[in-house]
Amino acid sequence: MSDILSSSLPRNATLYRVDSTHFFDGDGDGQGDLAGVLQQLDYFIRLGVDGLVLNQDDRHGVSTQYWQRFAARLQQAGLSLWLAENRHCRAWPEGDILPLCTLVDHGPIGLTHWLEGRAHGGQAVWATGGPDLTRVVSRFGGGDLKVALPYLALLACLPGPISLWQGEELGLPHAAEPADTRGNRSPLPWVEYPEQSPAAQQTMQRRVAAEHRAMAVNRQEQEPESALNQCRRLLRWRRRQPLVANGRIDATGLHDGLLWVRLAGAQPSLTVILNLLPYRQHHRLGPQPGGWQTELSLGQAELSDDHQLSLGGFSAAIVMPRRQE
Repeated sequence: MSDILSSSLPRNATLYRVDSTHFFDGDGDGQGDLAGVLQQLDYFIRLGVDGLVLNQDDRHGVSTQYWQRFAARLQQAGLSLWLAENRHCRAWPEGDILPLCTLVDHGPIGLTHWLEGRAHGGQAVWATGGPDLTRVVSRFGGGDLKVALPYLALLACLPGPISLWQGEELGLPHAAEPADTRGNRSPLPWVEYPEQSPAAQQTMQRRVAAEHRAMAVNRQEQEPESALNQCRRLLRWRRRQPLVANGRIDATGLHDGLLWVRLAGAQPSLTVILNLLPYRQHHRLGPQPGGWQTELSLGQAELSDDHQLSLGGFSAAIVMPRRQE
């Protein structure tokens, strides 16, 4: 990755790629805008991201003074500002550049190739979605929205900066034919019913895709096991896990739709196991003197005393050797 200039972005950083025109209407004109991004800073903070990636178009027609105030507000909230340009992310104002690398191959085999490339080093911002891609839930889920969980878990465990595409934290499906990029640009569903939002935001919320309304932020906030709340758990775990900040991908494997990734480093290794299929599967872990313990689980995941991990459809588990007393 010789096109990397430099970057001070921490290896465990999480960025959030915002499509501002479809995010939040800050001035009541029926269109998302930078004012709407600022009004939802608490959303980004609660989600657990470290910075925002905006499009170059977001600067068009914006005065230098307004843009500087916008960046300052983000900085005050602890968020860095990046601009997406030609499959790269450029930090503003420092100018640091990182490649923006997305998973474009189809199916689990393509996913292992992606991970193999990731294991060989070279800093980049890694993502599973973007403005020109079919949403990952529709790309790999076969209509089952639970597929959001293992792919969120995969991103969260990667040692290196990652980026969430707007709406991935909600597990949103594509809202059009797969080849139609408009399917991932429906306005973010803040409320289940447009009438629940303030009058100034109702025009934009009425344009939310019908299949997204039941997955609205206000509904997912109330459901402990929603994609939004599980994403928050994953990103909290990611921030405090030393192997994400300082470790490396030591090994990967794929068998019958079960994908596992092992991280190694100065701390005891950990293994992330993802069930990429809709039915229950079992994975036998290698013997450990003290056994294994579950660090985090998403969906139905159970670890038995004989090192057997049972994973429900589209579930995930992060396990590590049991700490010795």
